[in-house]
Amino acid sequence: MKPKNSKERRNSIFKFSLLFIFTVALIIITFFFDFDKVPLKENSVLREQSKAIKTELLFQEKFSSEMMVIRSLLDSLDTPGQNIQYINALINSKIVDLQKSIPEKDSTYRYNMYNSIVKSFVDLQGLKTKLKEFEDVDIKLGEYEEELERVNQELDKANQYLDAMRRR
Repeated sequence: MKPKNSKERRNSIFKFSLLFIFTVALIIITFFFDFDKVPLKENSVLREQSKAIKTELLFQEKFSSEMMVIRSLLDSLDTPGQNIQYINALINSKIVDLQKSIPEKDSTYRYNMYNSIVKSFVDLQGLKTKLKEFEDVDIKLGEYEEELERVNQELDKANQYLDAMRRR
């Protein structure tokens, strides 16, 4: 006994099998495609990030060493007997070099920090130079205080003499 719709059943099984094989193949191809391409793309992105971080670290190391040089020059401004104008010119050239070494704003997210450090060095240099100019002020103030004390003593003597003359 043969079923009446055996041809239709065979066609349905064939269509189902074909659709099943196509679906499984599509899933397998998609699975291997994704896992084959995604790690490669991820590796390239991570390599670029690693390269950027290494570049940033090298720049920070160079920037830090330049900062130490400028700091030592600024400290030498406090040493007596130094040629202030020469040291200021040297500091200015180092600060300009440091400013020029800062990468553009796009390439580093610490651009504002680096600029603030350079501005701080410029401000510190100006303040140390002003402080050097006012260094003699303490000595002059001491002299003025001594002179004021001497004049006050003379005034007291003059007042005493005046009082003595009035009593006579």
